[in-house]
Amino acid sequence: MRISQQAKEETRTRIQKTAAELFLSQGFETTTTRDIAGAAKLATGTLFNYFPSKETLAMSMVTEAFRLGIADYQKRRNDTENLEEELFLFVSANLRRLRPLRPFLGPVLERSLSPFPRKTICPEGETTRTEHLDSIGKILVRHGFIATPEHVAITIYWSLFLGILAFWTNDESPHQQASQALIDYSLQMFVQTISGTHADAGADHAE
Repeated sequence: MRISQQAKEETRTRIQKTAAELFLSQGFETTTTRDIAGAAKLATGTLFNYFPSKETLAMSMVTEAFRLGIADYQKRRNDTENLEEELFLFVSANLRRLRPLRPFLGPVLERSLSPFPRKTICPEGETTRTEHLDSIGKILVRHGFIATPEHVAITIYWSLFLGILAFWTNDESPHQQASQALIDYSLQMFVQTISGTHADAGADHAE
């Protein structure tokens, strides 16, 4: 009997929800795919038909959170922001959507979004990175920052963003105020680096 697309989506959602509950209650490292399959009332082999690994399953939640964050950012953007303000809006929208996953986010991102070359690449992690940086590229172009080589600007941004994520996942300050300060400083430094001057000088660098 063939399974309908709706049934597949419902099963996928059930697996994600079950996995998130287990990651939160007993930790990402100690939770096994067998644990997840059992709690979701599925055979382990069936779970692997949807997600080939625990890391891919966890990153699928991160990918969806990022996509929701991008959608939130697009709704909030009003085209009056300078580059630094728009980047802050973008990063904040993504972190807001990631917040429910924050307790187990560290080891997931460490394995799936590592900047170091690896023999195996998590497909979900690569999708997340590509979609995120594509949005950043569009933001830079919209603000006229096209004189700086794109690969240079994107590499600098991604390094800063991964640092922000790493700090944010372990930030115990009230309401993650320390992370907000880090975001402010990092984005200001990024804009100044690619512009060679101050935060709203993008037009001076357009061809």
